[in-house]
Order: sequence, then C-alpha cells, then structure tokens
Amino acid sequence: MPEYVGRFSGTNAEAKEMNADSSSAASAHHSTSTRWSVLSERIQGLLLEATAVGVGMEEYCMDMSGLEGAAMRAVREKMMKTDWKKEWEAGRTMFAYGEEMSTDPLEAQMIKAMTTMKQPRRILEIGMFTGYGAAAMLEGCPSARVVSLEIDPFLKGWVEECLAAADASGGSDTAARLNIVTGPALDTLQDLPPSEKFDLVFVDANKSEYRRYIEILLELDLLADRAQIIADNTLYCGIPYTDPLLDSQPARRAFGDAIRDFNQWVKDHPSLQQVILPMRDGVSIIM
Repeated sequence: MPEYVGRFSGTNAEAKEMNADSSSAASAHHSTSTRWSVLSERIQGLLLEATAVGVGMEEYCMDMSGLEGAAMRAVREKMMKTDWKKEWEAGRTMFAYGEEMSTDPLEAQMIKAMTTMKQPRRILEIGMFTGYGAAAMLEGCPSARVVSLEIDPFLKGWVEECLAAADASGGSDTAARLNIVTGPALDTLQDLPPSEKFDLVFVDANKSEYRRYIEILLELDLLADRAQIIADNTLYCGIPYTDPLLDSQPARRAFGDAIRDFNQWVKDHPSLQQVILPMRDGVSIIM
C-alpha cells in the first residue's frame, strides 16, 4: 500500500495567489492537464490545452501564411458579403449555401503551393462553389487552364463576374483561363475529351459520388502521366473514424459512410496511392 506523501512535487508545487472568491487553489490559476491530481482539474486542463492547440495553432498558421493573392482575396471578400440566405429564398440558387462550404483559406493556400510545385498544364475541378479553390490553382500556375464542373448555373455567373472584376483591377487573366461547365458532375465528366488530359484534379463535390468521379477519370483515361488528385473533406465530420455513438449530425451519416468507403477503396486500388492529411475536414493527396 503506497504511503501518503502529501502534496505532489513538480509544477503543481508552485504557490498560487488566492482571492476571497476562490473556492480552491485550483480556481486561482489556469489549469493544465498535468498540474493537478484532481480529475476535474485535469479535465479542465485538457480542455484548455485542446483549445490552445485546436484554435491557436490554426490562427497562428493563418497569421504566418501569405499565399492568398488578389483573385483569391476578391472571391473570399465577395463570398463573405453575399447574402446567401436571400439568394436561396429568392430562388436564384439551387441549394442553400453558406461561406463555410467554401474551401478553407489555409487549405486553399496549400493547394496553391502544390499547384506551384506541380506546374500543371491542365487542371480539373469537380465542384467549384464560389471558386476560391479555382482561384488558388489559377494563381499557383499562371500558365495553367482550369476546367471547373459546377452543378449550379448561378455560381457560374457569380464566379465569372468576380474574377473578371479582379482581373480588371489587377491586370491578371484568371477569368480567361477558367472554363466553368454547368451540370451534374457525373454527366459533365462523361463529355470531357480524352485527348485533353489533366495533370491535377481537385475534388470537392457530392461526397457520395467521390468514388465514381475517380472511376470515370480512370475509365475515360482523362489523367495525364503522374497526375495528382486532391480530394477535400476526406475526414468528413469525423464520421469515417469515430463511433456512431459520437455522431452529433446523423443527417450527414450517409455522406460520412460514403467517404469512409471511398478512402478504403483508394487505399486498396492497385493503381492508386494516397496520403490523408488531418487539415480541417481532411485532405487526401492521391497519385
């Protein structure tokens, strides 16, 4: 039987100032997960540290990153100013949108960096929304041409107008190098000519159709040699790797299950290799 040793030594041995309202020494300071042996204090410390890492790390990365160019900034600023609820209620959009549906700013900068390193001649984007990802890739390689498949005709005009205005003020040509094709991606993919292959593909559309998108690319021989595919949301809401008991968004379960199946299918495919990065909602690099 261990003998009682009194107060634990270490970081928790430091004296703490207490005020009249403090119920304990623990309440007079910010807890850490290692400072106190009391379970509730350890939990408080873990939550505090998780917040510091989960929120602070991303904020720091954003502060230290500077790859957002003029076209990207124009899209992001217009997106934040657009009243998406009003557009939906007026019947101008096919779906109810929100700015959270756009490619994350830090992720978009990573995609821009990858495009700069890859220097692709032709890029395919499956699922465009407001074109933030498209703008990132257009900026990443000034000679590349991007074909974006987007189901909603409203977004085609929205993006073309935004990039044209940004180009006019900045002297760029992003709008001229972007070809937006409207319609369901499973249909428009079939119309792409095999003679015009793609060096880079960015997938961010219907999560339940990810596998079929890649199957069509392979079946129609639309990928150039050493082509790379970037797939967004491959850790979809945590569903692919968490127990259903933890599911706080059951309406999204089917999409998360489809993403889990897609990830496994890619891993098992004899012609594909992937790495999944824990950035935001998950990003897969597939080769």
